[in-house]
Amino acid sequence: MAELENPQAFPDKTPSPVPTKSKNPNRIRRIIFAPFTLVAYLVRGKSNIDEIVVYSAPRAFYLWIVIAVGFALKFLVPLYLSASAGAWIFITTLVFFILALLYDMSLKKLALWVLVIAALWLLCKYLENLRDIVILGPIVHHFAMLDPQYDHGTVTVLCWLLLIPWVCSLFEMRFDRKKKFSPNEIAEFHFGEGSELTDRSGLRFVTKYRDVLETVLSFGGGDLLAVDNHQTVIKRYENIIGLWFYWEKLDRVLHQRATLLDDEAAKDQAAGDQPAL
Repeated sequence: MAELENPQAFPDKTPSPVPTKSKNPNRIRRIIFAPFTLVAYLVRGKSNIDEIVVYSAPRAFYLWIVIAVGFALKFLVPLYLSASAGAWIFITTLVFFILALLYDMSLKKLALWVLVIAALWLLCKYLENLRDIVILGPIVHHFAMLDPQYDHGTVTVLCWLLLIPWVCSLFEMRFDRKKKFSPNEIAEFHFGEGSELTDRSGLRFVTKYRDVLETVLSFGGGDLLAVDNHQTVIKRYENIIGLWFYWEKLDRVLHQRATLLDDEAAKDQAAGDQPAL
């Protein structure tokens, strides 16, 4: 009984509270992947095995990167990043978005520009170190003295305003830029105007990624060209979202017609070889 009355004989075994982790990383992850999730929901659709539905992205769709980075910086600054670093990240994102709209930067052009800029940078560093000619120093010092600072209110208002045309671009994709590929035809749907059907007979399809920056912003998107036997472009489907990932399934659907035509030709030839009674 003495042991029962002694509280030290039975130490408290109540588990100590487990320290909870910050929810900020989860929020940041959800914000960054929100455009991917929403686009996958709208684009995926419920297509049959012998058909595939794709969507062509308008230019306003590329705003997702500015919106996602702007909202993500709300949780990164000043907890993980300084206000100056957050400002430079947002400025870099804006410059990337503007360059994607203004220029068609193919892979060859991008590689050439990278080599030119790298060569100019090395030349300037060589002149500064060996010839005592100051070139890059004043430029870098000027931008460092500007010292841009991330302002949560300004960036958040800008992101909310840009969210309006981005959502409108999703509706435009869903109702006016929808394309359905099947073994026999290609159907295009235009809201308020009607549908357009294109016969696939005699057409081959070629992918073209004319802009690396737009390919990144459209999740591996590119152009799909319908050409005839003389390599003449009959139809061009621009900015197909996720074309890089869709191409394997799309190629399988497009080759079904060729297989069917070969089977029918073989049957006709076999029927013609049979002796007449």
